[in-house]
Amino acid sequence: MKLVIVTGLSGAGKTTALKALEDSGYFTMDNVLCQIAVFLLQNLEKGKSELNIEKLALGIDNRAISSSKEFMLLLNCIESLNVDYQMIFLDSSDEVILNRYNLTRRRHPFTAPTLLESIKREREAMNMVLERSTVVIDTSEYSNKMLSKKIKELAVSEKKEEINIHIQSFGFKYGVPIDLDLMFDVRVLPNPYYIEELKLKTGNDQEVYDYVMSFKESEELYNRLLDLIKYMIPLYKKDGKQHLSIGIGCSGGQHRSVAFANRISKELSYMKDISVYISHREGERHHWT
Repeated sequence: MKLVIVTGLSGAGKTTALKALEDSGYFTMDNVLCQIAVFLLQNLEKGKSELNIEKLALGIDNRAISSSKEFMLLLNCIESLNVDYQMIFLDSSDEVILNRYNLTRRRHPFTAPTLLESIKREREAMNMVLERSTVVIDTSEYSNKMLSKKIKELAVSEKKEEINIHIQSFGFKYGVPIDLDLMFDVRVLPNPYYIEELKLKTGNDQEVYDYVMSFKESEELYNRLLDLIKYMIPLYKKDGKQHLSIGIGCSGGQHRSVAFANRISKELSYMKDISVYISHREGERHHWT
C-alpha cells in the first residue's frame, strides 16, 4: 500500500493537496485523529478490513494531534508496516497565511488575541511534525494549480533507491523559498537585465542562456556547483532522504537563475536513480529585474 500523510500549517494548502491526490487515484480522508489513523492502518495492513485500498492519503493537522506521544505512536506504526509512505508538510510565510485567512474569513484553529499570533502558535506546535516530514513544500508563491501539479509529481514517485530532486529558480527580491535543502546564489554573474535586447526575455530563451554562460566565471561556477551537488546526492541517499530541494537564486529570478537551473537539471537527469523536477518560481511575474 502507498500512503501519503498531508500535514502542515492551516491555510498552507492541505485541501488542495488532498484533492490532487484524490485525482491521482488515492482514497483520501481529512482531519483524521492520530489514534484513528493508527487503528485504520493496522487493520488495513493485517487484512482485517474488507476495504481494498492500495493508495491512501490522510490529512492530519494540529487538531488531530493531541500530544507529541500520540504523534510518535503514529510514526512508529507507519514505520513498522510494509508501506511506501511520504509525509508532506505544507508551509507558507506568516504574511501569506494571514492574507489567505483575511480573504476567506475562516476561523483559525488556534485561539489567540490576534490572527497573526494564532499562526505563530500553530507554527511552534507543528515543529515536531515538520522535523519528521519527508517532504516540505513552501506554498507561499504557489497557485492552486501549481501546488496540485507538485503534489501529483510526488504522488507517482516510488520508494526505491531513487531520489526525487526539485530544482527551483527564484528571485531574492521576492524572498527565499523556505523548503530548500541546498541554495545557491548566482547574483555574482553579469546580469542580462541590463542588456536592452535581453531585458524582457528569460533564461528559457537561448539568447539569454548563451549570454549567461558566455563568461569564464559562469562556466567555472556551474562546474563547481554541479560537482558539489553530485557529491552530496549519494550522501543524502545514504541518509535515507527521498526528496531533495535545490534553489538557484538571482535578483529577480528571470535570467541567471533560470539558465543555471535548466542546465543543472538537464545534467542531473542523465544520472542513474534520479528523478528531476524543475520549476521557475517567478515565471509568472511581470516585473523584470
